[in-house]
Amino acid sequence: MKTKFNWGTGITIFIALFLLANAFVIYKSFQERNDLVSEEYYPQGLEYQKQIDRFAKANALSSQIIISEDPQGMVITYPPELKGRDVKGEVVFFRPSDENADFHDSIKFDTTMIQRVPAGKFIKGKYVAKFYWKMDGKEYAHENTFRVEK
Repeated sequence: MKTKFNWGTGITIFIALFLLANAFVIYKSFQERNDLVSEEYYPQGLEYQKQIDRFAKANALSSQIIISEDPQGMVITYPPELKGRDVKGEVVFFRPSDENADFHDSIKFDTTMIQRVPAGKFIKGKYVAKFYWKMDGKEYAHENTFRVEK
């Protein structure tokens, strides 16, 4: 018996293929993992606005934190508004390509508003310095990206 191909046969084949394709997509979507970056995303979102405010306060200072390299290591120059004030905080040196190269240091500058970090703590490549400090009851934050060449 020979089947004749007409409009009805074509529509039936098209609908069958469409349903099979949808079934395959649904099956694959249930196989996909969708892990959250954080289980506590809502409280972190609320905290993020506070972080934006900390960055805004740091940007309102007369100058930014400057990081430069010299033969002994990295030289961090702080804004003059921090001079003579009780500043408590830390700086996190984050290396995006190697988490083993990350380290923390406290913010401690001399009378010339300079902090030195020895070259032995760094390896060659890109770093992000994240500064968090408290001064006069207010919280501040600043980020600075730099490269270590030696």
